[in-house]
Amino acid sequence: MYRFLCGLAACLCVIGVRAQTPVSSRVGWNLTAMTEGEWNMTSGNTSWVNYLEVGVDVGLWKGASFESMAIATWQTGGAVDDDNLGLSNIYTDENRPFRLMQASLRQSFGECFFVSIGLRNVDADYFITPATGLFTGAADADYPILSLNYPLATFPLGAMGVHLEYLPVSRLTLKASVYNGVASDDFDRQFRFCPSGDGIFTMGSISYEIPSKGEQAANYTIGYVYGKTPSEDRSVHERETGFWALLEQPLLMVGKSQLVLLGQGAAMTRRYVPCNGYWGGGLVMNRIARNDMTAGIVFNRLLFSGGDETDIECTLHCHLTPWLSVQPALHIIHHNKHNFVAGLLRVFLEFGNNR
Repeated sequence: MYRFLCGLAACLCVIGVRAQTPVSSRVGWNLTAMTEGEWNMTSGNTSWVNYLEVGVDVGLWKGASFESMAIATWQTGGAVDDDNLGLSNIYTDENRPFRLMQASLRQSFGECFFVSIGLRNVDADYFITPATGLFTGAADADYPILSLNYPLATFPLGAMGVHLEYLPVSRLTLKASVYNGVASDDFDRQFRFCPSGDGIFTMGSISYEIPSKGEQAANYTIGYVYGKTPSEDRSVHERETGFWALLEQPLLMVGKSQLVLLGQGAAMTRRYVPCNGYWGGGLVMNRIARNDMTAGIVFNRLLFSGGDETDIECTLHCHLTPWLSVQPALHIIHHNKHNFVAGLLRVFLEFGNNR
């Protein structure tokens, strides 16, 4: 716990340094703290997980900004089960008081083209849609074909790269990224771009949004992944390609509440990789009870070489104040021919002018 508090102090120092930027520069910041209790009701295993995130964006010259994000993680009790899907998207095996996940320069060219260069994270670049963001399971934070097949810059890692966004017409967004093939959370390996040794990873997507009467717009996204990463003995680079898709479709309005259909899936083009594919579907209801609650249920299916897995998650996110919220979740998981039921309770504290 002491190391986690040291991480908190370090992250707050990041804010302090950036706050000394001249008044003429816009400084946006956010601080998010989460604490979570987990309980495997079948085996009796318990865990306590803590997560701290600090993000700072500093305006530079016209159309340019410096983006940064750092996290600290601490847990005790270990994983409550050894499933691959993961019931918590903030859990890490290793406690670290400070991890730098993003430090990049972003430049806009008009209102239609954006370029970011530096330390990047795939989750923030591609997987931040409203419906998927509700759920606590790791499979909804990024697709398992990424996190289980590649040493990629998914939580809690970062990698040097270039990220492009282009909006050719209204509602249509094209994204493309190139990252170092091996991600890390160590300073001596994060700030490197070495295709000859680490390989290279590319990713892209096409998204189209249609506004709706409710809070959330319809979202249709398809994307690709291509990795050229080192083999286990680092003697050769293995090439792996996959595709993924996302659907978030508003269905109906019930007063001010909106019912949204969620569908997502991913598949690899070759089947010798650990994770061959993934698909999921669910329903989300937002703005329940004076806009304070969002509820959802999702079904996730993982096609894995060591045994397929299934996770059904039911969750409810409730805002108690503008900066305090709670989220209970229940997971029913089938993994390697055994079933277990696990619950968690997550508490959020969120502050800042950039939320």
